[in-house]
Amino acid sequence: MNRNDLMRISKALAKFRPSFLVLIMNLTEEDLIFMEKCIQRTLMEYEKLISFSGTPTVVWRRTGEICLLGKEFCLLTQWTSKELLLDKKTYIYELMDCPSAVEYWEHFGRHAFDNTDTSRHYTCILQSPKKRPIPCTFCFMIKRDIFDLPSVIVGNFLPILS
Repeated sequence: MNRNDLMRISKALAKFRPSFLVLIMNLTEEDLIFMEKCIQRTLMEYEKLISFSGTPTVVWRRTGEICLLGKEFCLLTQWTSKELLLDKKTYIYELMDCPSAVEYWEHFGRHAFDNTDTSRHYTCILQSPKKRPIPCTFCFMIKRDIFDLPSVIVGNFLPILS
């Protein structure tokens, strides 16, 4: 990424960082453990749902780390298996081209602490393992934990057919 892109991402992160710090500052170790247990339970529930859906779906943490994905997403992006993405700690923005990654962080920064659970619709360009561009529309929904912090993001991707 060039300097301008990094500055745009930094500005997007700066929008929600103070709110995030205020909320997380008073959490105890037990709270953090409970928060992680809640994430793991959520992932188990989504895993079943994603397996029944035919939509290319990915679930990632607020950091962008992918923690769950459906086989349809692998088919769309031409990854040969889910494990290739999950075992090496892949981040959602690594699968996007540079402008799409910057726009994702700007959208996330704008909506990270909205009071709604509505989904947001945008376009992006995903990249195959061989860096082939895959134009997509996608929607993402930010799921919050009991402390009202963004916990996981559920993203659904559909290819734009030309």
